[in-house]
Amino acid sequence: MPTFVLLLLLAALPCGGAERLQIAVMPLKGAPGVPPALPAYAQSALEAELSRSGRFTLVERSRVQEVIEEVNFQQTGVTLPEKASELGGHLNVEKLLFGEVTRVGTNYKLAVRVVEVGSNQVVKVEEETLGPLGPKQEQLQPAIRRLARRLIGAAPGLSPVPMVSLPAGQFQMGSGQPGETPPHVVSLSPFEIDRDEVNQAAYLAFVETTRGRQSPPEHPEWPATQVSWTEASAYCQWQGKRLPTEAEWEYAARGPQGRTYPWGEAPPTVSLARFGGQDRDPLDTASLSPGTTPEGLRHLAGNAAEWVQDWWDPAYYASSPPADPQGPPEGDYRVVRGGSWSSPADELRASARSYSNPDKGTAYIGFRCARSLPTDP
Repeated sequence: MPTFVLLLLLAALPCGGAERLQIAVMPLKGAPGVPPALPAYAQSALEAELSRSGRFTLVERSRVQEVIEEVNFQQTGVTLPEKASELGGHLNVEKLLFGEVTRVGTNYKLAVRVVEVGSNQVVKVEEETLGPLGPKQEQLQPAIRRLARRLIGAAPGLSPVPMVSLPAGQFQMGSGQPGETPPHVVSLSPFEIDRDEVNQAAYLAFVETTRGRQSPPEHPEWPATQVSWTEASAYCQWQGKRLPTEAEWEYAARGPQGRTYPWGEAPPTVSLARFGGQDRDPLDTASLSPGTTPEGLRHLAGNAAEWVQDWWDPAYYASSPPADPQGPPEGDYRVVRGGSWSSPADELRASARSYSNPDKGTAYIGFRCARSLPTDP
């Protein structure tokens, strides 16, 4: 069965508000029986679509060829994880995209899979029937374009997630409001937290890895909502992270200065946050806003409310340990923080607490992930 192999290497480069993927396309190789010009045409057509999208920056072909020769990489139509990792390391990329075209009767079919270099996990799979090869290769271009557009739509979910590191520190947690008492001093070990809420494209990559192919989201850069606490926790674990504790979340929002809101002391306005039902659609997770924290965290107030690790207990603060509290050992609900696009202004305070059923997602609750950092000796 004639085949040829496609390999793309991906890594993130910042590009304004959106993350851009740097991509290197390996020379396509055709198996016996594949017209020699077909791999070259398919490569050119795919590169053209990806480069025009604004989501990708293509690595020079000469550099890719140099690395191939350095590692003596042989394209065989089979993914070789050890070689893939070596290629990714030499090109300083985090993701590889392997592809294969097979011939079934008179038709050709292209299948691609994105591989995480560090873990060798497949994080995205796409397939497209190219159709028969007629007198003009251009007739295959619509099918190649369809596949390329799905990769373009998935780009936000394939980008490495920017995180903000927060050093060890102390702050006053809570307030005098019901459910937030008593105010108490909490010490936290260093950690890092996602700069942005997890978006729909990123969550789709996780779902497709665990459940198979799904329909692409209509708004890939909106927050991933309709996700239960259990599903959010599983996503973070898949990323090698976890949900932030309630104390970590509040520290990220308030800072050591004890801000009332993530941006400071000014009351919420439509320019600072999406709240109050002003618009029933959320903002893109990576959209810039004056409501960003001084440390660079976006949409901690409004847009989508956010799951955190802790079980809900309105009286927990009275017995909370002073260092790295993990929340109650059990409960019926999980804590939700930050307020959403539908919340009143008061719920955007950094100390405001809410809760929800951990087994059910809603249209207004999303999440972001965190990770502990080593403690200095």
